[in-house]
Amino acid sequence: MKKKHHNNALAVYFLTACILLLASCSTVPPQENSSPSVNRLLVKLTKYKQSAFNQVEARFVTHQSKALVFRVLSDIKKTPQWLDKIKRLEVVAEYNHHQFLLRSIIDSPWPFQDREIITCVNNDFLASVTTINIFSCSERVSIKPQYLRLSQVESSWTIKDLPDSSVEITYKTWMNPSGNVPAFIFNSQLLDTTKVSLKKLQTIIENASLAQYYY
Repeated sequence: MKKKHHNNALAVYFLTACILLLASCSTVPPQENSSPSVNRLLVKLTKYKQSAFNQVEARFVTHQSKALVFRVLSDIKKTPQWLDKIKRLEVVAEYNHHQFLLRSIIDSPWPFQDREIITCVNNDFLASVTTINIFSCSERVSIKPQYLRLSQVESSWTIKDLPDSSVEITYKTWMNPSGNVPAFIFNSQLLDTTKVSLKKLQTIIENASLAQYYY
């Protein structure tokens, strides 16, 4: 049961990065920079190294436990409720309970070719914080011509206990979408699409309970 739980969690973590960055274009709302109160979602764009493509960062706070937040993110059956366009995913290799190799297929909107992403996922479970770091390991799996392989990807989730017994969730992701996607179009969609998906995730977290999960 424990292995299945971790595998599902890893797929969700990575696919969040993929879907939010390949969704349809929308208008950019103002950026927010202050610390979030409970249930308030803050999303902003930041420059990423020398890339023309921005990184998106998001934070929100919940009174639900760190363990419950992790379980919600692990629930692959409910992922489509807040994250669409998932076509297929698989764990290619499980090196140990903390390190995995994932293959993800994203149903990209027309006219873009479906994307294939091979990533290494490293989990770190500490007493007060859980961190998940995701990065491209494209060279470990042969390329299939029907998909466009994305080879530049970095993403992370941090689930952290706060002194007031609340939990802060921090999400960051960056990728090069490849396929001649203009940077100004790509960047313009990030704030709005991230907000839409993570607000849905917030609702699921707030309505969840540990009794719903067998692990």
